[in-house]
Amino acid sequence: MAEDKKGFILYADLMQNIDHLTNEEKGILFNHLLEYVNDMNPTLTDRLILTAWKPIERQLKRDLKKYEDKKVQWSEAGKRSAEVRKAKKIERTLTNVKNVATDSTVIDNVIVNDIVIVKEKVKVIKTILDRKSEFKNSLSQYLNDFDNNLLNDFYLYWTEHGERDKKMRYEKQKSFNIKLRLDKWLKNSKEWKKEKSSAQKEKKVSASQLLREKHGIE
Repeated sequence: MAEDKKGFILYADLMQNIDHLTNEEKGILFNHLLEYVNDMNPTLTDRLILTAWKPIERQLKRDLKKYEDKKVQWSEAGKRSAEVRKAKKIERTLTNVKNVATDSTVIDNVIVNDIVIVKEKVKVIKTILDRKSEFKNSLSQYLNDFDNNLLNDFYLYWTEHGERDKKMRYEKQKSFNIKLRLDKWLKNSKEWKKEKSSAQKEKKVSASQLLREKHGIE
């Protein structure tokens, strides 16, 4: 009898096999049955009792074979059920990845028996605030090379956008190299300061000249 099998079936028509036995012989047969199903390997020497026992033994063996076959089926069904649960867990994980990802993510094929989760590219669009923050962070590496005010002006200018714009000013450029743009910004800033200083000097000279002319001073 199988180790994890706790019971067996006795059929009603067994009475026809033992009807010719005395009560004592029936008792011996029943005791032999219990020892047999408990794997005690009992033996029968009485031919009359043995004749009644053999049909019972064959039926027990047939039932045991059916039980072993069902055990295999139950095991396979359990494995399939576990694989389905695993596949569903993977699908939920991939769904969570789609929901929380902040960058483009590539998910490899996952094959579980007959269930295939197809490789796909998940792309999540970032908000303007997210992209502004990234742009600002990219400027931090130039803190030692450029003045803070210049970097701040540069940031405010290139992240400008209209209320309904989906892109900021720098995103509308065909190409945008931050270092090259900063170098040019610095150069233009210096030239602008020179022009402003020159204009202020000319303005002062003109005002001074007017006062001289007004008061007749040469």
